[in-house]
Amino acid sequence: MLPGILLAFATVGTIAVHAVEKSAVYRVELSDPVAPGEPPRVYEIVASDDENGFPAGYALSFQTHVCIDEQCRMVRVTMHWNALGYYQRLECPPDLPLTRKQHVPFTPEDYAKLDRILMDRDSILGGQPLEALVKPVIEAQNPEIDGLSGATPQTVKDSVVEDAAYTTWTMWHWANGEIVPKLQALTEPRVTSDYLRYLLRSEDRRDVDFALRYLQKHPPARELLVDEMFHVLLHGDREHVALSLELLDRSVLDKRQLHGRLIEAFCSMSTSYSPMVLDYFAAQPELPAETLEGLSAILSELPYFQVHLTLRLLDAKGFCSEKAETYVAGLLDHDNFFIARRASEHLSKQAVGETTKRRLETFREQHRDRL
Repeated sequence: MLPGILLAFATVGTIAVHAVEKSAVYRVELSDPVAPGEPPRVYEIVASDDENGFPAGYALSFQTHVCIDEQCRMVRVTMHWNALGYYQRLECPPDLPLTRKQHVPFTPEDYAKLDRILMDRDSILGGQPLEALVKPVIEAQNPEIDGLSGATPQTVKDSVVEDAAYTTWTMWHWANGEIVPKLQALTEPRVTSDYLRYLLRSEDRRDVDFALRYLQKHPPARELLVDEMFHVLLHGDREHVALSLELLDRSVLDKRQLHGRLIEAFCSMSTSYSPMVLDYFAAQPELPAETLEGLSAILSELPYFQVHLTLRLLDAKGFCSEKAETYVAGLLDHDNFFIARRASEHLSKQAVGETTKRRLETFREQHRDRL
């Protein structure tokens, strides 16, 4: 029991839960990564909330061997993850630190390196079996031996704490192994619309990623979070922009309203990702004239490449209207000659009115040496 905390008991599904004011203790089955063939054991995972009542994180205290033949002493650690299952830190009893070969205690620098390694979910340790890092040996007293293991292969030296390959591998798999989806599964039932709003507006891409993927699986929540998904369009990375467009298409039933907001966002998005909005429009089998005219109306606010792509979309859709013609013709007076020239190329393919035709002829005459 945690000191100073009164526990009350409850049950959620098949998981035993102890309500602890702003915390709870879940009993979860986990395998020891060092001995995956042995039956899993039940561990108590302490969950905590933040001041808003949102899931804040999890802590697990456990002990494990740090050498191959289990002749070394057990180590005891408490690991902490955030609410989405990302490792944050570990703690050791002051009198039982982690150690390197010959039981030399970890230095602060060793702990700092271990932290960096455990935070890297893409570490090569995830694809390396323990046997690739360590080799059983007969002479445990050999000064070149890392615990009861052989020398660390050069390819992974940078991915482990020096002289502590076994410990590093073991801790990485505790931090990033089977516990991760189980922690996420504990968080998902506690997700609320307010929590999703918080995640979608977070500057941490991992928060945004969790929220978007949650929304993929839980359609009823999407309609309440349209503003937040547009926020992701403006501030997210390529993958998140793609997911947001997909979710918005499913969530906003009024397509004219959706298109209007997408056009507005298109003007403010990163130029690296804004073409994805045009790709979305291009993939629609039919687009209302209002949408295509709306795109034409913002041409004067766009840089060259976005202008080029928008005009290409109008061509692909075979769209021409009096309004669109007027907006494109306005680009003939643009300060950027390349934009003006691109507009002239587009208009020269259209059946334009007399006023636009005269403007186009004048432009082409003035710039005939640059066309």
